[in-house]
Parts: sequence; structure tokens; C-alpha cells
Amino acid sequence: MLFEAAPQQLEARVGEWVTYQMEGGPQQGFVRLAVVGEDKDPKGRDAVWLEMEFGKHWELKAPLAQFRMLVTRELGLSSEGVSRLFVTQGYEKVQEVDTSALPFFFSPSDARTSPSRPELPPPSETLPAGSESTVFRGPPTRIMTLAGTVTAEPMEARYRKLVLKRYWISREIPLLHLAKIEFPAIKYTMEVREYGVDAKPRMVLPSPSDKKITLEPGGGLALPAQLPASAPGFIQEKDPTP
Repeated sequence: MLFEAAPQQLEARVGEWVTYQMEGGPQQGFVRLAVVGEDKDPKGRDAVWLEMEFGKHWELKAPLAQFRMLVTRELGLSSEGVSRLFVTQGYEKVQEVDTSALPFFFSPSDARTSPSRPELPPPSETLPAGSESTVFRGPPTRIMTLAGTVTAEPMEARYRKLVLKRYWISREIPLLHLAKIEFPAIKYTMEVREYGVDAKPRMVLPSPSDKKITLEPGGGLALPAQLPASAPGFIQEKDPTP
């Protein structure tokens, strides 16, 4: 869902953070994203360090899982845009994912072959979105969120007559500029709960000499523990060997 909501380019400044409340799964969940530093990716392009935490409480004092990724600004939050990744679950020690294993932490749909949220063109009633698909865009309006009232542009993506998703884009919300997103068919929503501009790193990174998460000969991932299903946007390949 996070990749569905992400813009094509990541323009967020260091310190920006936002927490979303997710409803519609087996249980309520929360995710916090924060830009905690700037760097260059392996190709020398501008990039930021983005921390992502998942948990059952909105303050995320004891997150179920944490990720820190180096995201290339011009590629945004996509499988192509992430060049380094650190992960941990619960009280496990933070480990870096070897570059050879990075593709296994993203679903195939996360590839930026067909951007899910294109840059907004000048205002119009409908926008082209491919064969038999249409995006309807409404005028800016004030909406109530869990974080308070913000000005947002409503958008609705449809395939024929089926509403695929609705989302509200707001420049007042840092990082993703996303106030709310809904997937009516599966009754799933993600809505902003809190946000700010004073984020600090929360993860303690391992030493460069520490062992990385790699691919095992059997085809599976050598992980410290099973990553939780509450971390949307990431998948884990299972080892087919007994």
C-alpha cells in the first residue's frame, strides 16, 4: 500500500515524518515514515535515508519491525529507488540486506513500470490512466483526518465502473503528501495520524563488518527471524527446501 501511495520522486527534507493508521486488516496497525539523513546512492545520485516502522500502537515505542533504506530521490520509494536496506524485527539485531537479496524484499508490483501516482498535471475533471481506466480529480477541499483538518485534492481511480482506490493529496502532509487512501473493494484504508518535521534516527545500525542478510543456496533468504505480515510493501520469499 505504501508503494501505491508514493509519488514518483521523493522531495522530502531531512526531519520530515508522518504516521499513518491502517484499518481493514486482521487488526489495526500503524506505520511511521521519517527522513533521517541525506547521502548519495551507489551511482552518485542524491538520496535520503528513510526509516519505516510498523506496530500496533500509534506512538511505535515498541515497533514490530523497522526498516532503514537509502532511497534515490529521482526514483522515489520503489524497488528501483532503494539501493541499501537495513531490517530488524522486534528485539532482533539490525542487519543490512546484501544487494543480491534486495529484490526479494519487494513484490513484483513495486517495480516502477507503471507509476501508481503520477505527477499532477493542470486541473481537469478526468485524467488518462490506460485502457478502460480513468482517474477522476476533484477540486481542493478541507477534509477531516485523524491528524486534524487539512486541504487536500480528492482523486479516484476506476477500472470501467469499479472504484479501485480513492486518495486525498495534501501539500500540508510531509513526505508522501498523502492525507488518506482507500481501497473500497477490500475495505482497507490508511489515514494520517500524526506528522512533523523534527525526526531523528531511531535505529542503531550494525558495524560494516557484521554479517548481512543473503540468499541461501536453497533459494531462500537467510533472515534473523520471520518478517511480520504487518509490513505492507514487502514480501519474503519462502525457502522451498524442507
